[in-house]
Amino acid sequence: MAKPILVIAIAVALAGGTAYYLTRSAEPEATASSNGSVAGKSSIGPGHTRGPADAPLTLLEFGDYQCPSCRAYHPIVAEVLKRYPDKVRLEFHHYPLIQIHAHAMTASMAVEAAGEQGKYWEMNDLVFELQPEWSQSQNPETEFLAMASRLGLDQNKFMQSMRSLELQDRVLKDVVAAREGNIEAVPTFFLNGKPIQPRLSIDDFVRIIETELQAQGAGEPAK
Repeated sequence: MAKPILVIAIAVALAGGTAYYLTRSAEPEATASSNGSVAGKSSIGPGHTRGPADAPLTLLEFGDYQCPSCRAYHPIVAEVLKRYPDKVRLEFHHYPLIQIHAHAMTASMAVEAAGEQGKYWEMNDLVFELQPEWSQSQNPETEFLAMASRLGLDQNKFMQSMRSLELQDRVLKDVVAAREGNIEAVPTFFLNGKPIQPRLSIDDFVRIIETELQAQGAGEPAK
C-alpha cells in the first residue's frame, strides 16, 4: 500500500503548489508585447539555454507552451539562432498562464520532464509543433507521453518527473520572477537584459539584433 499512498501524497502536494500559484494574482491576457522588466533581477533563476555560452547576445524569452502567439514566434526564434549561431544564445523561462490556458502548466512540466532525460529542446520543439492537438485534449498527459515515446524516452521516468515537486518548483520560480518583474504578456523578450518588442517577423528580429551587435562592435551582418 505504500506506493499508492506516495502517489496520492505527491498529487496532493502538486495540487497545493498549483493552488498557491493560482492565488498569487489574476493572469494577464496572452499577447505578443509587454512593458515588463525582469532580466537581471537576482530572483530569476537559470533558464534553459540554446546556443554558445560565450555568445555576445542573450535573447531571453518568457513563454507559455499553450499560447498561440508563443507558437507563432517559435520558428522565428529558431531562425534567429540559425542565422546567428555564434552571436545569439536563447534563454527560455516558463510563464504558463493557467487561468486562460488550462494545460500550460502540464506542458511546462512535460518539457522539464523530458529535460531530465536530456531531451529538453527536442520536447520544447515538439510541444510547440503539436500545440493544436494537445491543447484541445481532455487529457494532455497522454499526448505528452506519446511525444516522450516518440523521442525515445523512458516513459516511466518521464511520468514520474512530470509529477516531481522539484520540477514544479523550477517552473513556479520562473512564474514568480515574471510577476516580480511586472511582465504582463507572453511571449516577452529581452536582449542582453533590455526589453524588446519585435514584431512577428524575422526581419524585425534581425534589425534589433544587428543594432545591438553594432552597438557592441560585435560582428558582421547575418547572411
